[in-house]
Amino acid sequence: MKERILTVGITVLLLIVMFSGCIEEKSKLIYVNDDGGADYTQIQKAIDDASDGDTIFVHNGTYYETLIINKSINLIGASKDKTIIDFQNTNEINQNNIVFIEADNCTIKELKIIGTGTTNSDTVGININASYNTISNNIILNNYKGVYIGEDSKNNNVSLNTVSNNLYGVATSHSDNNYISKNNISLSSFYGIYLSVSDTNIIFDNTVSYSDFYGIRIKSSDNNKVFDNLVVMNKGGIYLCCGSGNNMIYYNTLKQNSEWNARDDVINQWDNGSFGNYWDDYTGVDNDSDGIGDNPYNISGGNNQDRYPLMNQFNI
Repeated sequence: MKERILTVGITVLLLIVMFSGCIEEKSKLIYVNDDGGADYTQIQKAIDDASDGDTIFVHNGTYYETLIINKSINLIGASKDKTIIDFQNTNEINQNNIVFIEADNCTIKELKIIGTGTTNSDTVGININASYNTISNNIILNNYKGVYIGEDSKNNNVSLNTVSNNLYGVATSHSDNNYISKNNISLSSFYGIYLSVSDTNIIFDNTVSYSDFYGIRIKSSDNNKVFDNLVVMNKGGIYLCCGSGNNMIYYNTLKQNSEWNARDDVINQWDNGSFGNYWDDYTGVDNDSDGIGDNPYNISGGNNQDRYPLMNQFNI
């Protein structure tokens, strides 16, 4: 009798374990190595076979492919200098997106993503068409757009990336509540950071340099915050236009921009009520030595002023 009870108990326990496994599978760690010796030699095949919550770890190497990420996964390279996705030899003539994200809650880290160049190409290094994704610690080179946050994409975090030699460094369109932070964005033929019809985004702690037009451009976008950025050696520094209103720009360093440091054709706030920005062409004085200029800094293009210009550049 006791044996029958024990047997029934074990059977029930096994059924419970099996049933639980059907309800919730554990996330997997999947390995990719282009030289073999791993689960896969191609990243896209690993993505195709992955499930939500899985992590795909990519060994150093050069992967000639484009990626469509349609699951909530973590895609992690071994090293952003040596884990390379190279578009040039993929033969993907109808594919403009090197990494296209159409699932929420993805993480992309430690990859070098190389396009074909900026002159005759419309490639996008990472195209985000979803929400709550993290793009961090990547190198993104030689594209039409380095990182693009598309329509209705919200709460994405683009941070700690090196984005270089793209027509647009980081661009948004009709996307709100995103965070663009701690990126080094340089050598953009058009704009380092470009917001278009995008509201309530936060742009902070970026270095934007060597853009042929403007370091940061905000077009037809409202209620954004731009602070703690270094905008240096661009043609123009920060430019707001085309109905952009109620944006707040403060605690930025703007210097060595060849035509002007800032231009604002509409009405926005260029300080936070206590601190403004550092301008290398500010000619006012600080008689009370509080670190804030006694006279406002006039923003070209309209009637906006930085009421509390900073006398000294701060470290970012």
